[in-house]
Amino acid sequence: MKEPVYIGFANKIAAMIDSEIYKAEDKLPSLRSLHKENGLSIGTILQAFNYLIDKGLIISREKSGYFVNHRPGKRLPLPQALPVSLSERSVHIDKLLQKLRNDGTGRNFVSFANAQPDHRLLPFNSIKRAIQQTSRDISGSYLMLESRYGNRQLREEIAKRSFLWKGSTHADELIITNGATEAILCCLKTVTKPGDTVLVQDPCYYGVMQVLECLDLKIATIPSHPETGIAVNDFKTACKKLNIKACVLVSNFNNPDGASISTEGKKQIAEFANTHHIPVIEDDLYGELFFRGSRPDTIKAYDTDGWVMYCNSFTKTLVPGFRIGWCAAGRFAYEVARIKSMHNGSTSNFGQRVVLQLLSSGSYERHLQKFRLELNKNLIRTTNLIEQHFPEGTKVTRPNGGLVIWVELPENINVVAFQEKAFQHEVSYAPGEIFSAKGDYQHYMRISYCNLWENKVQKALIELGQLLSGVYESSVGRVG
Repeated sequence: MKEPVYIGFANKIAAMIDSEIYKAEDKLPSLRSLHKENGLSIGTILQAFNYLIDKGLIISREKSGYFVNHRPGKRLPLPQALPVSLSERSVHIDKLLQKLRNDGTGRNFVSFANAQPDHRLLPFNSIKRAIQQTSRDISGSYLMLESRYGNRQLREEIAKRSFLWKGSTHADELIITNGATEAILCCLKTVTKPGDTVLVQDPCYYGVMQVLECLDLKIATIPSHPETGIAVNDFKTACKKLNIKACVLVSNFNNPDGASISTEGKKQIAEFANTHHIPVIEDDLYGELFFRGSRPDTIKAYDTDGWVMYCNSFTKTLVPGFRIGWCAAGRFAYEVARIKSMHNGSTSNFGQRVVLQLLSSGSYERHLQKFRLELNKNLIRTTNLIEQHFPEGTKVTRPNGGLVIWVELPENINVVAFQEKAFQHEVSYAPGEIFSAKGDYQHYMRISYCNLWENKVQKALIELGQLLSGVYESSVGRVG
């Protein structure tokens, strides 16, 4: 039987990938150019590309084209999720954070601890133009205080973007905040009182635990698996067995393990929240930073009665220093806005207008397309170096978005104790212990990949791996 034309063409591309004419992360020619060069129909070429996607050789990126997929030489296993342990406890995370070393400032120092995008990866020229354009308003209205809800036009632009995650958010539901942390804090103050218990994922971003500690709230946790996220049954069981007053869940690319909740899981969580009247505070800070397919959906997209309070910001994607966050608070919008206004008044008028310019002009979307490509390249480079240079027995996550990966090291490496040695070699990371309310994850670390990739970054990660390998080999030798 004659081989279909599309398979023959796909095999030619596969051969070029195998011979490294096209390398990992290389962009393939467009469908139109291949149509002109090979005399094949667009449909045939599209069939060939879909065939190669199914084989794992290439990937499609929305509005960017087709790229050669990464195929690591050695694929490390995933870090272990901890077992379920239903209990309530007080939060004491701030003292631990104060004990940790701050990042160095020397020109050769490289931080893998800070999950803030390198400013050189941000759209500097577009931001500068937006600042200039905003300041040209001769009325000077940007000098005045905004309303407690925030700039109306900015809220309308944000509401328009909600269709990307299958949402239908209205501007009247939105409150502009000073970053996502303030949004989460205001939501928690709205639906809890001191001594109440809040359910979170484990591992959990330490900033969320700091908010819980500040508000004198107790914490209960359910495990997150780096590939499948939380189990909905664990979520429901915890809510039924414990006196849970609210939940804080990261729906997409959880910090630090990169886990995402499935669409079915998001639907069930929203349904449970609405049926049982349990407020779910959804932190979707990394949802825009996806590397495959289209923008992932949210729990909020399936909220029918306003019990899901959606929090996000532009801190991780556009202008960290402006601290422009926002919250779609559903049935709690009035109270969240009231608490926000009492907390620190309205958010910067000028900063809101600059972000509005970037959104309405299309600059933000163009930046995101480039930013995602760079982050994905950094993820692949980082994973490759960890596979090559970290100790035997290392496990690592394989996120499809976000800014960080979660690394499990052999149990005889205490990453907090190892920090001083890393600092002496001008490199840092985030120790796993700060992502646990119980002091777990002592041999885990979070590595960010949002630096501008350059030679000193590569050297620092290799050196970190070699130092860890030395500690591991030394400890194995002592045991032997």
